[in-house]
Amino acid sequence: MNLHTILTRTENGFGQRLVEWSSTRGIAAEEFDPRSEELPDGMLLINANQDFVKEDIDLHDQFDKKHIPTQKIDINGTLQVAISNFNLWLTSNKCQRVLIVGSDDLLQNENLERFLEKI
Repeated sequence: MNLHTILTRTENGFGQRLVEWSSTRGIAAEEFDPRSEELPDGMLLINANQDFVKEDIDLHDQFDKKHIPTQKIDINGTLQVAISNFNLWLTSNKCQRVLIVGSDDLLQNENLERFLEKI
């Protein structure tokens, strides 16, 4: 996998979980600062059943308008398809620093852990 650094919002449980996950994978983790001039290479919005938090979808739209690659992954979909699509997206867009966001509701979804184990 080409992923070297994840950025996330660590003020929520989802972001904290990603920091824990990244440390076990040798991937650097950084706090996302929306005011920073240095933007990530891409953005991954993890969701369940296309249920989005308004703040996350607004952020997704901002990245899309700036022509920064974005990807949405529904963890309740087919796991292997989600993993393949994510890896293909990373490779084809040459994303090494990726902002990953999602809601705290995902922490109770067992599919989140299965997705994180496989990528």
